[in-house]
Amino acid sequence: MNINMKKITRFLILASVIFVAACSTSTKLIGSWQNKDHTQNHFDKLGVVAITPSESGRYLIERAVASNLKTKSINAMPTYEVFPFAGRMGGVMSKSENPEALKAKIKSKVEENKFDALMIISLLDQQKEQRYVQDYNSNYWMGGTGYYGTPMVVPGAAMMPVSYGAYYNYYSYNLGVAYESGYYVEDVTYFLECNLYDVVKEELLWTARTKSTNIKSVEEEASKFADMVVKDIIAKKVLVP
Repeated sequence: MNINMKKITRFLILASVIFVAACSTSTKLIGSWQNKDHTQNHFDKLGVVAITPSESGRYLIERAVASNLKTKSINAMPTYEVFPFAGRMGGVMSKSENPEALKAKIKSKVEENKFDALMIISLLDQQKEQRYVQDYNSNYWMGGTGYYGTPMVVPGAAMMPVSYGAYYNYYSYNLGVAYESGYYVEDVTYFLECNLYDVVKEELLWTARTKSTNIKSVEEEASKFADMVVKDIIAKKVLVP
């Protein structure tokens, strides 16, 4: 194998790895900010609230974050049993109530549960995107080469001896690809925002945003989300035990 072919092979391997990674389920921290005027904060009782229309999603996220904080010796607790606002807007306020009445209810609930810090996790945005997936299992293979003139391999047949860079090889390959069948899949991306507040001072201490694509297991992604946000909080010394 000559030097050019070796480079091409390495490129294709790398490209395939990147492609697989891009299509897999992932949760990433895409940005965070901290209030540098308030670091090394200690709280007696931190409440974790997830605002989501899914009751099970709320339960999993709150439990994962609170459990992760506890491993860092920070007293945190989920609020799905004692602070039942998220996902139940109809039970929070009636149409006759104004926003100020809602704020008063929230403050009253925080005081009742003696939270001196509150972490609020909310679904910021949800985006859907379709992409076309080529089906290479049909019989429309036309011969020729693939990317960068690399030989096209047919299962059960020997690799054809083709010359690198020949236009007719690349043309015939892409002609075959054009007539392959395929299907559309929908990628769903969720953007979450996580804010940490000092209840007494009414100050925002830290905020972060995450991006999750193609979630297959909410429980698994909740654990990843919790690990990312807690690591960032501890690394920035926003909270101390």
